[in-house]
Amino acid sequence: MGNILNKLIIFIGSAGMLLLEHDPYEAIIAISIAIAASGLMEYFNNEKLSKLLFVAYALLSAAFLQFVFFLPLMAYDLFKTEGQTLTLMALIPYALHFNSLSSSSVYTLIIVFIIVFLLKARAINENNLRQDYIDQRDYLTEVSLSLEEKINELVIKQDIDVNFATLNERNRIAREIHDNVGHLLSSSILQIGAIMAVSKEENTIKSLEAVKDTLNAGMNSIRDSVHNLHDNSIDLYAEIDRIIKNFTYCKVKLSYDITGDMPAKAKYSIIAIIKEALSNVMKHSDGDFVSISLYEHPKLFQLIIYDNGSKKSDLGAATGMGIESIKQRVSSLDGIINFDQSKGFKIFISFMKS
Repeated sequence: MGNILNKLIIFIGSAGMLLLEHDPYEAIIAISIAIAASGLMEYFNNEKLSKLLFVAYALLSAAFLQFVFFLPLMAYDLFKTEGQTLTLMALIPYALHFNSLSSSSVYTLIIVFIIVFLLKARAINENNLRQDYIDQRDYLTEVSLSLEEKINELVIKQDIDVNFATLNERNRIAREIHDNVGHLLSSSILQIGAIMAVSKEENTIKSLEAVKDTLNAGMNSIRDSVHNLHDNSIDLYAEIDRIIKNFTYCKVKLSYDITGDMPAKAKYSIIAIIKEALSNVMKHSDGDFVSISLYEHPKLFQLIIYDNGSKKSDLGAATGMGIESIKQRVSSLDGIINFDQSKGFKIFISFMKS
């Protein structure tokens, strides 16, 4: 936009000088050709084309006086380029028509050339500043996105650490209840039983029996609570990650996309299935890569275990072996299991959330 505005200013000044010294009918051809040539230079923005058009216009200027006034406009696109020395050709038409030009026109054209050079230098400087601004903006945007990604990673890691600490605390509480309160209640129940065995009074025995029943109910309640705490404290991702880190047979990639709650029974089954599958890889596969993918869908969970081994297993003869153990685990979850041996060995497992 800056180039077009500069050219418009130069064109108006050149056309004004031309119309002051020549008849409008003689000037119209020079004005039309100058507009067309300058427009082509701006549209194609090609240095070779600009040089060619300038040379052609310089030759016209040498032949016809009225074309001389638009030489600064034609030279605009060549300034500040490798072809700027070509603008010295403008001296030839000026020399040929020197006697036909008034002294004021000569001085004005020289000043116009200087102004054209300064305008082009200013336009290039503005363009460079604009490009620097765009580059800086893009760089800052990239840095901002990178920082935002790192912040998200830190937040996720912090959430994982908090969750892990919470689960560890649940385990600690469950152990303390089991080791302390549970043992005290068990000891109390045994002591009441011993007293009931040696007691002779029927009323006392009935009272102790009621106390014993109450303690047994409390014991059962505590046992259920401890089991629930322990079951809820299982971090499935951490357990799978631990299994993978201890598996050194080949490279393992984990894709984990579980955000909702999963029953403890399902967690134990998945852990056992993954252990069995990795064990089978060591025993029967010649692959060097295993992928474990665990996904959560609106109605079901899905587990996919794949290795890139080329050996083919006889699944029908796997009864009583690792595959049969995996089938039983899936059956306990009322799930579905499928195998694919077309490319490597793949196990598809899915089971409903409820």
